[in-house]
Amino acid sequence: MNFSGVIFSAVVLILLSDTATCKRDCKSECCSFVEGFPSRLKELRSSYKQIFKLYESNDDLEALLDNNMQKSINGPHGCHVVNDILHFYMETVLPTAMKDNNADIKSPIDSIGNIFKSLHRDMVKCRTYLSCHKVFDIASIKDSYEKMEDKGNNKAMGELDLLFKYIEQYVASKRGRH
Repeated sequence: MNFSGVIFSAVVLILLSDTATCKRDCKSECCSFVEGFPSRLKELRSSYKQIFKLYESNDDLEALLDNNMQKSINGPHGCHVVNDILHFYMETVLPTAMKDNNADIKSPIDSIGNIFKSLHRDMVKCRTYLSCHKVFDIASIKDSYEKMEDKGNNKAMGELDLLFKYIEQYVASKRGRH
């Protein structure tokens, strides 16, 4: 089964909300961020769907985003993991994808980048709300990425849907807590 099928079946519940409105009475921006995340996720998946086949067809390497990262996201320092991964994608992966590809896919990649920037900004702003703890070390992911050389970007772009799932699980775990 491909990542897309796994992702969509695993997140049906969270995708039931197609608007950014809160399901409960949010009194803060951070509550609204958490409750409104499904609409951002829907936008991310829509943009990714436009480029998925290109990256899937060029991906023959083992996972870059593995179960250890997912465990880290679900742990007490999940917000730092998500922030570090978002930063890695915004600073390394997405700019490389923009340079390496044709104009047809630049718009979806740019859209993903803009949502990531917004998501990163909101997560930094809401650290207290998200109960952030000790820092995650992204060095092992960066090392694996670099060892993959030219194929590293295909691998990282090909695993965006997995990253969406991990971020979604983290944000969903914060729903209804505050």
